[in-house]
Amino acid sequence: MFSNVKLLVVWVTNDCNLNCKYCYANGGEKKEYMTFDTAKKAIDMIKSDSFKIQFAGGEPMMNFSLIRDIYNYVQSKDKKITLQMQSNGTLIDDEISKEIKKMYIKMGISFDGGLDINEKLRGKSVEAINGIKALGKNGVIVNLNTVITKDSIRSLSKLIELAYYLGNVNGIGLDLLRITGRAKKNNLEVASYKDIEKYLNEAYKKTEYLSSLTNRKVIIREIEDAKGRIKHSSSYCNTNYCHATYGGSMVVYPSGDVYPCGSLSGSKKYYMGNVHDLKSLRMITINTAENESCNSCRFNNICTKGCPARSIINSNGQVSKEDCYLRKVSFEICDNFTFVGENSFLPNIT
Repeated sequence: MFSNVKLLVVWVTNDCNLNCKYCYANGGEKKEYMTFDTAKKAIDMIKSDSFKIQFAGGEPMMNFSLIRDIYNYVQSKDKKITLQMQSNGTLIDDEISKEIKKMYIKMGISFDGGLDINEKLRGKSVEAINGIKALGKNGVIVNLNTVITKDSIRSLSKLIELAYYLGNVNGIGLDLLRITGRAKKNNLEVASYKDIEKYLNEAYKKTEYLSSLTNRKVIIREIEDAKGRIKHSSSYCNTNYCHATYGGSMVVYPSGDVYPCGSLSGSKKYYMGNVHDLKSLRMITINTAENESCNSCRFNNICTKGCPARSIINSNGQVSKEDCYLRKVSFEICDNFTFVGENSFLPNIT
């Protein structure tokens, strides 16, 4: 049943040391911690010869002992298993960084814009920066993940500057707001097309400018993805936004409950069963329904249409307007440049 799974998300704990205003998972409100027995059963269910394990939460660093146990266990498996983690970075110090390096865990750190907006939405900004620095000291490259809200989009260029300052940041991913969990309670708003267009262009120009000064590139994930799709537009056919769109992902919670995506946990419709009851398990895929406007868009054939879980949460299963905005602006930024070599574009001059 699970031979197609390429991403296993291990939700090592619901607990968290932050209280982010937009957290869709309401991190910290529950104090559940996954056991090794649950994690082992989840790993053993995956029949793929090659897959990724992502540690998530909550804050996964609050159950780091389990991450150590999982690392030791997968070393005994005759499979190609890579490890990655999404963390807030605030609990990472020099010793932890050395362990992360030793375990070859690919790191994503959540950080929203400049210090002021990050402090407003997340808190403990200095601790997070110190965690990123500790990782850098020990040779660990990180990717930053920023949740895009009406407020944080305006601080994107400040995040670019911070990324260059830190020195061990490879790229920045833009995670559009899901209007659920604490985001709904705190009445946070999605970014408008006008703001996405203005501030994403501004941020991209900042990366190009700082790259010319430092001879080092910090990518914006969505723009790099758009570049690849435009470059290979004649042959590009993979428009899957994520593994969940083809049944390639499983998210396992501390209780052993399984969903195709963390954003859809708690929904009976997307409940896949429990790892402690193999007979209960079923495979689920989730897809985004195209809007009528997609058919007239010149990027339609190479566009992923955005996050299917966000489309369910924000817009009743249709492509959310903010997903459309982000992808369209990313394509338009790249469309204003001409491909001249490996990952290299020059402005079009008319």
